Amino acid sequence: MLLAAYAAHLVEVSSRFGVEADELLGPLGLDVGSLLEPSTRLDAPQITALIERARTLTGEPGLGVYLGLAMRASWHGYLGFAVLTAKDVGDALRMGEKYVATRTNALAFKLIIEDGKASVTVEERIDFGSARDVVLLAVLLGFASIGQALSGRELDGHVEIALEKPDWFDRLDIPRLERIRWNRPVHRLVFDAALLSTPFQLADPAAQKLAADQCERELAALDVSTRFSARVRERVLSDTGVVEVDAVAKALAVSPRTLKRRLASEGTSYTELLEAERRARAEHLLKNTTRSVKEIAAALGYADTAAFSHAYTRWTGKSPSEGRG
Repeated sequence: MLLAAYAAHLVEVSSRFGVEADELLGPLGLDVGSLLEPSTRLDAPQITALIERARTLTGEPGLGVYLGLAMRASWHGYLGFAVLTAKDVGDALRMGEKYVATRTNALAFKLIIEDGKASVTVEERIDFGSARDVVLLAVLLGFASIGQALSGRELDGHVEIALEKPDWFDRLDIPRLERIRWNRPVHRLVFDAALLSTPFQLADPAAQKLAADQCERELAALDVSTRFSARVRERVLSDTGVVEVDAVAKALAVSPRTLKRRLASEGTSYTELLEAERRARAEHLLKNTTRSVKEIAAALGYADTAAFSHAYTRWTGKSPSEGRG
């Protein structure tokens, strides 16, 4: 699900191409007023239908580019306010990673720092079908647009997208698009880790705390089934290896017994989430860093390289060296 407010921004961008809101929304049974209601959410088929109708009416297949370039922190409610008042780029990205569930459960973000490089990886949790390119371009270019606006400077880096380059892309004469790399293993924004300390012009610790507190309340109000297992998975691995279940439970302010019960109600377990997170990180590290298999095994909390290699082969049918791809 996605907050309908984002659809309202699509209406705004479409209007620049001469498309009226009623023309775009009416046949889909939507209106601007309902889109702006804080509780209104749209599912993937609704979002896909709206994006495809907008592309048809505007005649612009690259709407995702224009959405991304127009994106502002204020589009994202209290999460946007938390980002707006963040100390620096790193602080803002951590806010986004932690509280994105208050805006959507369709996407998840992870900030990874390796070998002097930082990356923000975007994970698709639902299928947007033919509208995938619009959603992904809007999100990844939007990150860069917000970072530039709040830091007051162009932040060097590039965007990687795990899609083939579309036919329409080369006709867009927009300098920032030169930083997009198509047909990559994952969707992510990549930049020098030193940029994480780039200060934001509107940094305000007191205001950020207020926004973060509201984000916490919004998280608490969400249906547990849409967020609890994701919050556990975010914490099962740290920079020093596996985080034991008791420590994860403490971080989430629940007892270990309650944690296990909630995960069971969602059809999963701590062990399954640890396995999934280890696999995701292993694939990322093998494809995107020069760290040795031994170093990766240690980072993922394996006692030795053989145990990691066995697990990786079980997951993928390949050896870690073959996974370098």
